[in-house]
Amino acid sequence: MGVQGHSRTPAENARAMIHVDVHQKNGLTFDKAIKATAQAEHTSPSTLRTAAKQFFTSGTLLKPEDRRSHPQHPFHLPSGPSPSAQELIHRELHDVKLNNVFESCTTLCTEVKKQLGIVVSKSTMHRWLHALGYQYGKKHFVNSDASYRHALIRSYIYKYAKALKEQEQGTAILVYMDESYIHAHHCSTKLWHLLSDCTKNEVRGDNKGKRIIIMHAMTKDGLLEVAGVEPSNILTELYHSCALIFNEVCVDGITPADYHDTINGEKYIGWIQTRLLPTFNKIYPGKKMYLVLDNAKYHHHRGPDWFSPSNKKKGALADFLRQRNVKSITVEGGRVIPASKFSADARGKAGGGPTLKQLKAAVKEHLAAHPEINTTVPQQLFDDAGYELLYTPPYVSDLQPIEMIWAFTKHLVARRSHRTRSVHEAAVQTREAMDRVDADRCRGVISHVHKWIHEFMVSEAGGSLRRFFDLPMLMYASPAQLAADDLAVSPPADIENEEDDEEESSWQ
Repeated sequence: MGVQGHSRTPAENARAMIHVDVHQKNGLTFDKAIKATAQAEHTSPSTLRTAAKQFFTSGTLLKPEDRRSHPQHPFHLPSGPSPSAQELIHRELHDVKLNNVFESCTTLCTEVKKQLGIVVSKSTMHRWLHALGYQYGKKHFVNSDASYRHALIRSYIYKYAKALKEQEQGTAILVYMDESYIHAHHCSTKLWHLLSDCTKNEVRGDNKGKRIIIMHAMTKDGLLEVAGVEPSNILTELYHSCALIFNEVCVDGITPADYHDTINGEKYIGWIQTRLLPTFNKIYPGKKMYLVLDNAKYHHHRGPDWFSPSNKKKGALADFLRQRNVKSITVEGGRVIPASKFSADARGKAGGGPTLKQLKAAVKEHLAAHPEINTTVPQQLFDDAGYELLYTPPYVSDLQPIEMIWAFTKHLVARRSHRTRSVHEAAVQTREAMDRVDADRCRGVISHVHKWIHEFMVSEAGGSLRRFFDLPMLMYASPAQLAADDLAVSPPADIENEEDDEEESSWQ
């Protein structure tokens, strides 16, 4: 019986034994004769050894009767694993994504044997996984479960469809912005090499070189810039171009000492004020902007008046409530605590003040009731201009078409690499590569994203979007057809209750 489940007939095994005998008469050892015959018969040496052992001990070549010859054995199915084996593989790999446990072809083979009683080789399991659409790659860690992430994607698609409809009607323009980086010594990671060469793929090189920041914006009409404008790296200077391709960027004419500080919240705000808004208003006067961007921390830059109850002491929380003219708060049990006792000890006689936990809860409740208090600086700028921000869901770069522009640009820069390339030369090559990004390419990458959205909408994860089938149908759906549940998504409890005093939380 062969390793792929084919049960060899007695006639086939008899023929193989004759071949083995002839090879031995021609001077080959038994082992070499078995291997030569197995290669000719397109079977495994172990299969023929088993048949030979059976013949030497019993004098017959009977059809094997073990589990591999069973018609329902998955090796007998041309499509690969049986339905039960497929279900087991999907279940095991889904558990890997949920719990971050170790899994490999070997451990999957063990589970198949343990739960289904089927012996599967590692190579066969590898073939099965590819047949089922799996591929082995780097893990992508996320902070939320799949159902919550899918709900965020659905909510985004609803908002994106609304913006896309306004763009088709001629009243708005979708702008896609992002930032990336490229190193001065960026190059291709592959080459042709001789297998016989002892050095093989060794290439002379050094470190990656200095990092160059790339920031830009694009629309369906191409990159958002006025032709011929060459902006500087000082973000207090106004230019009608969103291009920012420098290894050092500053807002006050002072170059940062650390390149890790190249982009932060203040510089991003400077880019919006002196590059994005002026350029958009010049190219699309009278149009509304929908800015598509990801959840980088500086995209949610907070102003100096931002107040977060996390890690705040009781006095600061009490002062905030009093400054907001909060006269009293109600705690558990219905007890009302006046403002005069906000800072009092909770253990005081005759009804003390609130606990730190109760005071934090009161501040959070007040902030939720007054969303205008904690508004990020980008949101304030866009509200003042009458524009809107569309944040893509975390860890879903497929919804950002400009990501593919970065890949195109970096590919062109890599083709012009050499070992001694300076950071200035690399920056010039990057700008020249960006000059090759035209309207057709921009529309092409946007179309690619729309295709991804369509595939998501018709998948199981699409949920309420499945009834619309495609993006155009969703764009022109009536308000009654839209699912309100997908328009506002609340984070799970384990995310919502996290105390995070960073500039932005990862799930926003």
